[in-house]
This record gives sequence, structure tokens and C-alpha cells, in this order.
Amino acid sequence: MYSYISLKVNCPNCNKSLLDRKTLVDDIPGIKLSISEDGTEGIIHLSSFYGSYNYDTDLTIVPEKVYKFSCPHCNTPFLEDMKCNECSAGLVHMNIKDGGVVRFCSRAGCKKRSVEFEDLSSVHHYFQETYEGNINHATHTEEEAKAQKEIIKSGTFLRMYCKHCKEGLIEKGSVIFRIINENDETGFLMLSPYLNVFTNKSTIFIPDGAVVKDITCPHCKATLIDPEKNCQECGSPAVETDVAALRKLIEFNFCSKKGCHWHSLDEQDLHFVVLEDSEYW
Repeated sequence: MYSYISLKVNCPNCNKSLLDRKTLVDDIPGIKLSISEDGTEGIIHLSSFYGSYNYDTDLTIVPEKVYKFSCPHCNTPFLEDMKCNECSAGLVHMNIKDGGVVRFCSRAGCKKRSVEFEDLSSVHHYFQETYEGNINHATHTEEEAKAQKEIIKSGTFLRMYCKHCKEGLIEKGSVIFRIINENDETGFLMLSPYLNVFTNKSTIFIPDGAVVKDITCPHCKATLIDPEKNCQECGSPAVETDVAALRKLIEFNFCSKKGCHWHSLDEQDLHFVVLEDSEYW
């Protein structure tokens, strides 16, 4: 499983919080920054999940362009105190609320970023909940064991990611996949991101009961069909993605057959997470 830390960051100049509760990215408050390039100015909201590259902005972001960032409160440009060791652009730095610094590359498309904490107590504060799920807690009854699990309730918004490139799969309120049907036609499949809500749309025709030939990530184009897993209700190939839970990415599988509502977690994750209203668990 992969660490997914929610960061609370402040402006290094005026020390005001940069989290904007009015604009959500990955279903949590985004990091609000002013952004500019060649005289064009706007606002960008970055995901506050460290490891997510999702954002929302009123500018058209051009890949490989270097942008300037500043505080939306005091309008002071953020210091670029280091150079990216991957593309040589400046690294923008913001303060972590409880002590430390987060840096990200100012070049659009570069995924270089880092987090530095000032002391061990800060590290413990951020990582305690992230890693405590890996500890084996002694339990005496089945009821006690179930009580220690995080329950993902029906209707919960699932922050879903590609298991290969880790890019977010949520776009405009839907989970987006590339698909190939039995006639070798390529299109997009849009699923509801809410647990146990089974609405779907597609840009190519898929008959009820048909199994898609392939489901891939729209970003890296890698297949999400797991050759070693099958639906436990109808036997069709299973699709494997990651979802954020317990501030981690956990494996989430669903059936590739249209109309089949089977979905599951990895056996290892069942020690820590349970899906509400799922007969499988």
C-alpha cells in the first residue's frame, strides 16, 4: 500500500492557511495559490494529498511551462530556494502547519516534490494514522476485530487512482476509464465514484451482460485488468484500481462485466477496512 498524507500548509510570509474549504480537490480542501505566467494571472487549487497531482484552475496549463506562484492572501511570491534535480526549474516551498516544509516543482508536468519535517514529533503527528494500520492488534472476539476496521460507508466518494501511474481517475464527477469492447472499438467508460452507486455511461456501445475486452488508465494507457483475479459472482475478469482509505492507497477490484455489481478489497486490506452493505464481507 502507498502512503497518502493530507498536508496542512501555510504561507511562509504571512503564515495564513492556504487550505480553501470552499474548493475541494480529491474531495478534500485544496491548496489555494495565485499562479501567473507571461502576464497572465489566475488561481489554482492543488490537491492537499501528498502524492496526488490533481488540481483545479481557471488557467489553461501548458505542459513544460514554468509558472510563478504566490500567496492569495498577502500576494507575496513564494520563494524558489532550490532547483529541481529533474528539470532544473525552481522548487516552490510552503510551510507545513506543525513544522516543516513542502516543495513542488514550478514546471507544469514535473512531478518532483518533497516534504521535510523539523523534528520527530512532527513526523509522528503526520505518520501515526498512516502507518498504524500495519500494526497487528490483538483481539479477542469477532466483534472486537470488526470494530477496529475503518468502515467505508455506502455513498462514500471513492478517491480512485491508477495502480500503475498513481494518477487520479476522477474527472468532472465520474471515474474515467478507457475501454475496448468486443468489436475492438475504443471509447471511454464513466462510472459513479460513490460506493454502491452503480450508474454508468460510455462513449461506445456495451450490451448488458457483455464483458469489455480491456479497461485501461486514461493517463498511462496501462491495462487495469488483473489476469489473476476474477469476479466471485460471475467469473468475469476483475479490474484493479487503488482507492484512498486510512490515508493510504488500498487495492479495489470490480467486475468487468456490465451489470455485475461485484467489488472487493485485497485480502490483506480486509484486516483494516470493511465496505458497508457488502455481502462479500
